[in-house]
Amino acid sequence: MTSMPKLVFTIAIAFFAFACMDCHREVEQEEYPALPSLHITMTSLQLDSILAQRDNKVSAYALLTDVDGDTLFQGNLTHIKTRGNTSFDENKKSFTIKFPKKQVFFGLDRGKTFVLLANACDESYIRNAIALDLALAFGIPAPRYAYLTVYINDTYWGLYQITNKVHVGKDALDITDLDKRNEWYNPKPLQEYEWYGSGRKNQVVQRKGVQLDNDPEDFTGGYLLDNTTINSYQKSLSGFVSNAEDNIRIHSPKYASPREVDYIAKLYNEMESAVRAPDGICPESGKHYSDYIDVESFARYYLLNELLLNLDGGWASFFMYKDTDVNDPKIYAGPAWDYDRALDNSHFLKDVCVLPNELFVCEKNKKVGVACSGGLFYYLCQHEDFQQVVCDCYMNEISSACHRYLEEHSFDSLASLLSHEADMDNAKYKTRQSADYASATQRAVSFLRERIAFFDKYYSSKDEGYVLVRYEREYQKNLTFCYLLGEPVNTPQLTPVVNNHDPIYAMYYPGTDSIVPDGTIFRIPQKLELRKREPTDREVLMRRIRKKLAKIGLDF
Repeated sequence: MTSMPKLVFTIAIAFFAFACMDCHREVEQEEYPALPSLHITMTSLQLDSILAQRDNKVSAYALLTDVDGDTLFQGNLTHIKTRGNTSFDENKKSFTIKFPKKQVFFGLDRGKTFVLLANACDESYIRNAIALDLALAFGIPAPRYAYLTVYINDTYWGLYQITNKVHVGKDALDITDLDKRNEWYNPKPLQEYEWYGSGRKNQVVQRKGVQLDNDPEDFTGGYLLDNTTINSYQKSLSGFVSNAEDNIRIHSPKYASPREVDYIAKLYNEMESAVRAPDGICPESGKHYSDYIDVESFARYYLLNELLLNLDGGWASFFMYKDTDVNDPKIYAGPAWDYDRALDNSHFLKDVCVLPNELFVCEKNKKVGVACSGGLFYYLCQHEDFQQVVCDCYMNEISSACHRYLEEHSFDSLASLLSHEADMDNAKYKTRQSADYASATQRAVSFLRERIAFFDKYYSSKDEGYVLVRYEREYQKNLTFCYLLGEPVNTPQLTPVVNNHDPIYAMYYPGTDSIVPDGTIFRIPQKLELRKREPTDREVLMRRIRKKLAKIGLDF
């Protein structure tokens, strides 16, 4: 028989162990905060189908729960499909899901269709979040978002960002819905009308849509456009290629008639001609570019992309919209979308050197006078009146909005919220390049802080101007550019590097042996001396390696 003291001791130990278990559970809950979860169920054949082909849609069963495990939705989805352009090639896919009825959850806008962003190219998972937050703070339309954990067929699929799809509607971009007007004026469902394509150049259809029976009396709006890549354009149902070869998808109306395509294409081409003209006036219409666009909305959108140093800005996922002429005849920039390549994302910057103190237009247009990408903004930035609007917007509103955002948002809290799931996601897909998740988020946040500090200095002293020294290193070239306000000036005609021991050109401070470091920025006037120097042993070796790799088709 057990003695009383021993029995009391045993009970005490058991109670202490039970209490410790509860404490351990509480610590775990605090260390790994819960996220909402989405469980999707479909057959293996259905899953294989959507993973193999972006346009395949399948039905699926879904269970959506909040952080407390309470059910927000349970039932069949209208469909689920994979999505994305370059991101579709990643192992971790993004998805579009459609509910049978409009849903409201997580503070997102009411809607049927939502996007599950994989953020497969962003090891911090927060670049899109920062961009969408700042867009709203800047007065640019943007969808709201939340984070959740996704499971497919009871298999962990990863950390996702759920957000509204960019579309026209009362709960989204509130402009005239031309698709609904087309439905009203035509006897058949719009998807039953025959597709058409007219004009071809380099195997690309120049204008395309559907052959509707009738057009609304007023077909001047609304239009939701997307300046995008050629691959995305070719997959779209309606769209046109501009005179300057911008690939424009028409998201709304999705089923655009020939008359509607011709109308918006003509308007866009006139606007484009005005923007690209040195005096800002379209030769065909005689109108100034400010007659076509809401200049301030484009200035705000430019500042968002410039501030975040978004390498896709102006040429991919660049949305614009226009309502009817009766409501507002001008084209607006927005909504904001797709910023996983921004904020010094090393995943995509292997061959591009970006610094917190350089301009997007400068970086994206390396060849003198050639708009390699972001062409519309490149030419807008050539107009002093546009630059003045940009400067006024930043100094009067955007700067304070940026600092409020830094003060009001705890990035440490967000990183703590996502840390555990980010580690789980990385364990599955192994995309992280930083040492840990804290380092990954810190990289993006630190770059944002430096960027804002540079903009504060740049725009507050814009009348004085800045010179940015920028060195370019290429296999057959060794060019040195000196940039002024995003424009290359004093560009020397340099001899290409042919032999491994050919000299290197560099900018020197006058009368000294001090080389001006890459990325140095200073106010003008500033005199610099362009000189030659002998390459180091390491530089000679690197040239040899590049030559050997180039012979087998590799770039280094």
